[in-house]
Amino acid sequence: MSELLKVLIVDDEHLVRSLLRNCINWNEIGYEVVGEASNAHEALDLVEELRPDVIFTDIYMPFMDGLEFGKIVFEKYSNIKIVVLTGHEEFEYAKRSIKIGIADFLLKPINDDEIRKVAINLKQKIESERDHQEEYTRIKKQLEENLPYLRERLLNQLLQSSFEIDDIMHQLDYFKIKINPEHIQVAVIEASLPDMDDFPHEEELLMLNMKCYDLITKFFRQDELVHIFRDNNRNIVILSCEKSIDFSECLESLRTMLINKLKCAVSAGVGGIYTGLSRIKNSYKEAMYALNYKIIAGKNQVISYNEINFSNPSQPALQNDNFDTLAFYLKAGMQSKASEFIENILLGACENSNMRIESIRALASNVISIIINVLTEIEINFSDIFSNSSQPYERIFMIDTLPEMKDYLLTVAVKAINSIQSTQTRKVSQIVEKVKEHIQQNMTDPDLSLSNTARKFYMNMSYLSRIFKQETGYTFVEYLTKVRMEKAVKLLKETDLKAYQIAEEVGITNPHYFGICFKKWTGLSINDFKKAELEKVK
Repeated sequence: MSELLKVLIVDDEHLVRSLLRNCINWNEIGYEVVGEASNAHEALDLVEELRPDVIFTDIYMPFMDGLEFGKIVFEKYSNIKIVVLTGHEEFEYAKRSIKIGIADFLLKPINDDEIRKVAINLKQKIESERDHQEEYTRIKKQLEENLPYLRERLLNQLLQSSFEIDDIMHQLDYFKIKINPEHIQVAVIEASLPDMDDFPHEEELLMLNMKCYDLITKFFRQDELVHIFRDNNRNIVILSCEKSIDFSECLESLRTMLINKLKCAVSAGVGGIYTGLSRIKNSYKEAMYALNYKIIAGKNQVISYNEINFSNPSQPALQNDNFDTLAFYLKAGMQSKASEFIENILLGACENSNMRIESIRALASNVISIIINVLTEIEINFSDIFSNSSQPYERIFMIDTLPEMKDYLLTVAVKAINSIQSTQTRKVSQIVEKVKEHIQQNMTDPDLSLSNTARKFYMNMSYLSRIFKQETGYTFVEYLTKVRMEKAVKLLKETDLKAYQIAEEVGITNPHYFGICFKKWTGLSINDFKKAELEKVK
C-alpha cells in the first residue's frame, strides 16, 4: 500500500476545521489529516514540523491572510499544494492566488463533493510530479554514472572526426573541459608488462592500464588544461593545452615514475604543437606514429614525432591513409616489413580472379606514389631510385606480369629505404656533432646536463640520449666526463694549477668528486698522476 499523503488544515474557525476534517473519508482517497492550525503563524510552524503535501487554508485570518501565508510556504516548499477557501465576496481577491501558485480555490460553504474532487485531482497531480521527479533523478544519476564515458567519447571525437566548432565548444563547456585552442599537443602512453616466457593474461594488462591511468591522472591533477583519457584502442592519451609547462620534461618524469612504481615498460609518443581544435587529430596521429617507432627505438622511451620525422615542414604529406603503414615502414627503415606489405597487397590482387593487369598497374602506381611522397617529404632526390626520374611510372606500364611487378616494386622500396636511412643517419650525425660542440664550448658550466642540452636543441631527453649513444658510443654523461677529464689532464700537464682550480676549470664544483672522476678515468689519483708526469720529465 502506498504512503498516505499528508493534509494540513488552516482556518481561524474551529467549526470549519472540524467540517474539513470530517466531510470526507480522507484515508479512503489516500490522505491523512496530520494537523490543524487556527492562524498562519501556527501553520508555518506545523509546515516545518510535518511537511504536508496539501494545505487547505482560509483566505481571511487574523495577523496574516491565506494568500500571504501561501506565498511564504511556496518560497521554501514549492512542491506543497495549497487550496484556498473563500467566500463569494472575496472571489475576485482570491483569483490573485493563481498568480502566486495556489493549486485551487473553493467557495464557501464547503461542499463535500468539491472537496473530494479537488483532493483526488491533487493526488493525481502529486503522484505524476513524483513519477517525473523519480524519472528525472534516475536519468540524472544515470548521466552522472556515465559522465566519464561521455566525456571520453567527446574527447575521442576531437581525435578522430570533423566537427562544428560552435557545437563542440558547447559540449566542452557542458562537461567542464577547458581547452586552450592556441596551444594543442597530444601524447599517447603505452604500458606493457616486462618480457616473460608466458604471454600475460588480458586481465593483467587491463589492471596495468588502470593503474597507469590513475597515476597519470594524479600526476597532472593540478593542470586543468591537461586532459587524460583513453582512445578507441584503450591507449592512454594526454591532451595538453598548457603552454606554461615543459610537456616533454613532464613526460620524462612521468615515464620514470611509472617504470619505478609499476615495474613495467613504458613508451610514449608525442605529436607536434598546433593551434586550433581541428588540429588535435593531427597531433594525435603524429603521437601514434611516434609511438609505433618504439619498434626501432625500443621500449621505455619518450619519442617525439618531430625528432623522428625528417620531413621538410613546408612539404605536406600526401600519402593515402590506406598506405600510411607502408610510409611508416619506409621512414623507419623496416625493409622486411615494407617488402611484406607490398607482397601482401599484390597477393590479394592475385587472389582476386577478376583482377586484370590494368588494376595491378593502378595498385603499383599507388605504391610508387607513397615512395615518391616519402622521398619528397625528406627532400631526397629520387633520381638514384628510378632509372628515369622524369617518368617514375613509365616502367609500371611496361610490365605485363605480376611476378615482374613484384620484383620491380620490391627493388624500388629497398633502394628508397637505403637512401632514407642514409639521409636520416647523416642528419642525426649533424645533430650529434652540434651537441658535441655545445659540450666542448660549455663544459666549464657546472649546470650543463642532458636535460638543459635537450631543451636548447628542442629535443626530448630520451631521443637525445638514444641518438647520442648511437653515434658516439658514450652516454651524454660519459661523454661530458670524457671531455672534462681530457681537459683536466691537459691542464695538469701544461699548468701549475691546483686540483681545486682545475676542477673549477672543467665545471666540477666539488674537488673531492673531481678527484674520484679523475681516478676513475685515468686509473691514477691526481698526486700519482703528477708524480708520473715528473718522472717522465726526468
